[in-house]
Amino acid sequence: MLTKQRIANATKQLVLTKPFNQISVTNIMQTANLRRQTFYDFFHDKYDVLQWVYQSEVKEAVSRCTEYKTWPETMVKLLTYFNDNRQFYQRVIQIDDQNAPEEIIQEHIQNMIGSILADMARQKHINVDDDYFQFVQEMLSTSLVMRLKRFLKDDSSNLVLEAKQIQFYLQDEINGLLLRLGQPIYTN
Repeated sequence: MLTKQRIANATKQLVLTKPFNQISVTNIMQTANLRRQTFYDFFHDKYDVLQWVYQSEVKEAVSRCTEYKTWPETMVKLLTYFNDNRQFYQRVIQIDDQNAPEEIIQEHIQNMIGSILADMARQKHINVDDDYFQFVQEMLSTSLVMRLKRFLKDDSSNLVLEAKQIQFYLQDEINGLLLRLGQPIYTN
């Protein structure tokens, strides 16, 4: 795990200093002071490193992300993670290749929202049509990723204000669904 982390740290360091399309596996391994071939013991390509960085760091930053009761604090933790790693993700989110990290982020957020909604349905004893459930997941995750990109782009973004607005937005969406289904609304 130490070697894998060294490769990830070297990749993060390089992403901050040069465009991703100019970073090679050789550059990464030279920065990590490791043999080039060692890279392939841990990763398929440099995009795989970005995916691992995101997945491992977000997993650590966002605990209990599948629970309906804690979704507001989950959103704050997620946004705080991106704020703390702003320069890195400002560059990463611009990568527009086949294996773009934005897709990994979008998929993660979509799965997280799906887990939160599924937990809400269990707790509230409601049935939501599978097609509509998927629609809500996609809409919310797409809008959150678009907002995240705007947040990352603007260095003067206020973390507290942005987190509060996202919480209100999600609470409004969840409450709209609950009201439509005749359920008590969510209060924070």
